[in-house]
Amino acid sequence: MARIDFVTGAPEKYSGLVDQIEQARSSLRVVVAQEAEANMRLHANSEDWSAKRTLAHLGVYLRLNSVFIRRIATMSDPERQPIDEEKAIEESNFMTGSAMDLMQSIDQSVDETIELLSRTPDASWGRRGSVEGVSRSLRQQVEGYSSHILEHTEQIKMALAQN
Repeated sequence: MARIDFVTGAPEKYSGLVDQIEQARSSLRVVVAQEAEANMRLHANSEDWSAKRTLAHLGVYLRLNSVFIRRIATMSDPERQPIDEEKAIEESNFMTGSAMDLMQSIDQSVDETIELLSRTPDASWGRRGSVEGVSRSLRQQVEGYSSHILEHTEQIKMALAQN
């Protein structure tokens, strides 16, 4: 995604981070699309999340972090709001719908984030917000966003391999 910053005329420094989000989502989508719904719900043991529960966690947190990324890009020093994950999963019906329905919700959050970041000038990537009292730059939050997808994609793969 080679883009030009029309203010400075220079290639945009952070376009690779936006590409990483798309690549992480694509990896997740491949894993979810190739698996049967019944397998997504299986638990290897009572301590670990099923692949579907891990996907629901991603659905909640990608939505939450998409909103937070937008706030960092557009507000002064926003704070990410805490969330009751179990309640959010229940209210979103993430565990009752199919994994592919949940993937559509994830796609929407990721698409909104990519769209925003694709229009964000280099100078804005240093803007800050806080998560649980810890200050984070937009760049750090975006790096964490794609890393979170990749980490849980691996967790989903492991859960499916144990079934």
